[in-house]
Amino acid sequence: MIRIVLAVLTLGGCVLAACSPACRAVVKQTYKQFGGWTEGARQGDPAGYVEYVRGQLRQDLADMRDSHAQLQTEQERLETLLATRQRQLLDASRLLESFRSAWQAGTFPVTVLGRSYTSEQLQSQVAMLLDEQTGYESGVQRIRQAQQATAERIRQLTVQLGSTDTSLSLLDAQKELLISERLQTSGDALVAGVDALLDGNREVLSGGPVRPLEDLVTAEQSRGTASTQSLARVLEYLQHGLPGT
Repeated sequence: MIRIVLAVLTLGGCVLAACSPACRAVVKQTYKQFGGWTEGARQGDPAGYVEYVRGQLRQDLADMRDSHAQLQTEQERLETLLATRQRQLLDASRLLESFRSAWQAGTFPVTVLGRSYTSEQLQSQVAMLLDEQTGYESGVQRIRQAQQATAERIRQLTVQLGSTDTSLSLLDAQKELLISERLQTSGDALVAGVDALLDGNREVLSGGPVRPLEDLVTAEQSRGTASTQSLARVLEYLQHGLPGT
């Protein structure tokens, strides 16, 4: 976060002589213009640097808490959708078994759940149900992957929130040290720690987004309703059931 920006090139020796009040004013104006804090700028305006860091950490805390809350909500919605897809998968599997049992009876037309089916109609219905079952299985897998990604982002944010909150408290406690620089080693260590923390915050906040719930639903809906099951696949199921069952 403490970068060697264009101020070093434009101010040259003035940065090195930042103890001059006039030069400090130029340094302060330059780093504010470019949005960066050089070492010379920090030394020239330690109070301003502390306030900048304090404000940045507070903003990071607010942003991360907001992201954390949104991800928690998303996790709850994913859990609800998962329960729905699992129930639909179970219903499709049970319905398939009903059609399979009726087909194995070998007398057509057969009645399944109050409706009559010829052999061809039953096979067509089974083909559609197998498609639905495959779609529900894929949906369950995608939802679980989204849950894992969301849980990992929540974990990262939780860790970063704790570190940021602790560092903000430490910054408040050692503000005078940074400004007076009476304890130069501790001041430099604190600055380095804050620098690393701000970089970590940027990384967490700019991480790839978890796939929104709406995208999962859209992907399922885009599969269409046309059957992709071959007659051989349908007959294989009717004769032998699903693999592993």
